[in-house]
Parts: sequence; C-alpha cells; structure tokens
Amino acid sequence: MTTHDFSEFSWDEQEDVKAVLANRGLDPRDFQIADNDNVSAGATNGTIRQVSVTRLSTGKRAIYDTDHFATWLTDFAEALEAGDFDD
Repeated sequence: MTTHDFSEFSWDEQEDVKAVLANRGLDPRDFQIADNDNVSAGATNGTIRQVSVTRLSTGKRAIYDTDHFATWLTDFAEALEAGDFDD
C-alpha cells in the first residue's frame, strides 16, 4: 500500500483543502490527512484512491473513496458543514 501524507499531495489539492477549512474557520493543523493509492479490488467501483481524514481535537475520522475524476473534497466539505467532525 502506498500511503502519502498531506504534505505530499499536489500543491493545488493542498490549497483546496486549506480553503475549505478556512471557510469553516478551522485550523489545518487540527487535521491529519493521508491517502493510499493502492486500493483493493473489492473497493467501490472506480475507486483508485482513498483519503483518510482525522480531526485531532475530536478523534473523528472519515475515509473518502475517489478516482481521478471524482473529488473527495466535495464530500469532505459537506461532512464539515454537517458537523461530522465536531464534538
């Protein structure tokens, strides 16, 4: 399994994540984000990458399946809006 820390994500993806967090008034240092691009064959159809997000202050965690075209960031932004990472 090839795992990448957030600092290894593309610069534009990092900037998009920071913008989503800033929009909600959240500190990026409160989130641990990593991905793996070696997803098992049994994963959701079309999934080639999974992104794991953990909010350190609450311990809440989510995993987002994605491919080259579907963005996990939309699901993450919706989860933040819904309070899924809050206490």
